[in-house]
Amino acid sequence: MTLRFDEQVAERTKRAMQYVKEHEAQLEPRTITVELRKEDNFLSAASRSGTDLKWYSDESKERGGSSKGPSPLSYFLSSMGFCQFVHYAEHAMVDGLKLESLEMRVNGTIVSQRPRRFTEVTYEVRISSPESEERIRELAKKAADDCYVTNTLKRGCKVTGIIIHNGKQIDSHT
Repeated sequence: MTLRFDEQVAERTKRAMQYVKEHEAQLEPRTITVELRKEDNFLSAASRSGTDLKWYSDESKERGGSSKGPSPLSYFLSSMGFCQFVHYAEHAMVDGLKLESLEMRVNGTIVSQRPRRFTEVTYEVRISSPESEERIRELAKKAADDCYVTNTLKRGCKVTGIIIHNGKQIDSHT
């Protein structure tokens, strides 16, 4: 099986990435707004302004939550993977790469002493693809380098990525 990218999505993505490449120096910062509402116990709701998207954050039943959504820290860690996956998809479409599967595991090390924070984030990307190791290595670097979340995290803690291609580690980067 190969991951599928619709032709219309691929064309729109190619145009957008070309525009950014040609006008990067002139592009103004953008603001993304998320509205949050506190509900009962640990449950909270969020939505993105201007869309009909809505999601929830909660804690596990063991922590007193109702398990109606991931915990805030789970969202935090998954946002890096989701962001990188957008950039993997963009570059795979633009560069014409075939990907059979793309998976990621993210581990975050936290300290409970104040100031509470992540001290390290490691992620392992597992890619099945008929592409060469070199092309997959380049794809992984582009996806991590373009990821807003990864780059923001790197300013606050150690971030290490391990790239596995067809079951073999081919790269590690910080």
